[in-house]
Amino acid sequence: MSDLDQEARASREEAILRIRRGIRAAQLRITLDDLQGRQTPEAVLRLAKLTPPLLPSPFVTLRTPDGKLRADPASRRVLALHVRRNILATQLRVALDKERGRVTPEAVTRLAQMELPSLR
Repeated sequence: MSDLDQEARASREEAILRIRRGIRAAQLRITLDDLQGRQTPEAVLRLAKLTPPLLPSPFVTLRTPDGKLRADPASRRVLALHVRRNILATQLRVALDKERGRVTPEAVTRLAQMELPSLR
């Protein structure tokens, strides 16, 4: 991957993170304005309604130009962290669904039962 491609990818990820932070800040401001009885500006209301853009998956960002996943230790750790985070999130969802009496999809339940990958 060329330096230009890496810079473009990093710039795109920074922009996505900046947009996500702005949307979360707008959602927080609405909540705080409601608690304090203040009027929230229309622009903030519109921003808070936006769906945050998704971050690129490590399965995409950790590929070499020929399409293979990189196998260096740093890349493996990033991928393990991604998988670990997804497993923990599904475990939380299963627990919340159980607490609230909701049905959890089978795929979510299977993922929640997976063993957490090592971070070595």
